[in-house]
Amino acid sequence: MDKTKQHGTASKRSARRYHYDIIGDVHGHANELVALLKQMDYREINGVYLHDERKAVFVGDFTCRGPETRRTIDIVRKMVENETGYAILGNHEMNAIAHFTKNKEGKPFKTATGSNKKVMDRIKAEYIYEKEQLKTDIKWLRQLPFSLDFGSFRVVHAYWSDDHLNLLRENMPKGKLTKKVLTRMHTPDTRLAIAMRQTTRGIELNLPHDLVIKDHRNIRRTNYRIKWWTSPQNKTFEQVSYGNKFSLPQYTIPKELLPVFDVYPEKAPVVFVGHYCVDQKQMIPAPNICCVDNCLANGGQLAAYRWNGELPLKSTNFVFQRKMGSFEF
Repeated sequence: MDKTKQHGTASKRSARRYHYDIIGDVHGHANELVALLKQMDYREINGVYLHDERKAVFVGDFTCRGPETRRTIDIVRKMVENETGYAILGNHEMNAIAHFTKNKEGKPFKTATGSNKKVMDRIKAEYIYEKEQLKTDIKWLRQLPFSLDFGSFRVVHAYWSDDHLNLLRENMPKGKLTKKVLTRMHTPDTRLAIAMRQTTRGIELNLPHDLVIKDHRNIRRTNYRIKWWTSPQNKTFEQVSYGNKFSLPQYTIPKELLPVFDVYPEKAPVVFVGHYCVDQKQMIPAPNICCVDNCLANGGQLAAYRWNGELPLKSTNFVFQRKMGSFEF
């Protein structure tokens, strides 16, 4: 029985027992998504991709950055609406929702700036002759959950916290991000804003002001992503780092800098996440944590983990979209 909890409500999808393919951050790369689905023996019928024995699960960030957000949304939306797949919200979906949804003053909830503005302009250009479709797709995104709980495994974009997810669920009683909720989510430092940000962006640790760290693009970083499945106490900056493209000091984090968050328990169900853009060796960083984001938007590959109920997780269950010079293991 397929019992999936979205916003805490059990949903019986089918009497048939399915296995699942948890697909990493697509970022608007529709061609790569189609190639991966076909590689995993999904077939297209009447515009919908399906598999007789499996369902796809998208971990968020299937929009933005790549060249075909509009087409990617169409593929994912049809799968969700026809119950051949599931999808959750990532930080890039939240960026698109905030930019393209107008508040009561007729302004975006959060206007994109810098490189994000270029991304939003590119998405808008994709819908240049379908402006109503853009509104419809954004409204559909607002109906997606922040997490999924399949019982034996869970899916969230960046950080699983029961408290955060309960708060988000309580503020979406009809399973939709209303404009009233979006207003509170974009009010800085409210509990709801923190819950949304950490759920979709993970836990970030601020660096000391006198510590100058630059990433691979020579940009100074003032904070970095950390492992939320282990306590940061008595550990070095480098030991708690995860998914960062720069080296960190090998000395213990001062107590005054330690973030306060709920550490994910070792015996809790497996959680699949995206977001972190890691290489293949780092995709299973803990027995019950699996990241399926292999950096497609940064020269990597679109990845999926084929979940068949196994524990421990197996690196051989990953599938990587084939391209020149790549491989599957």
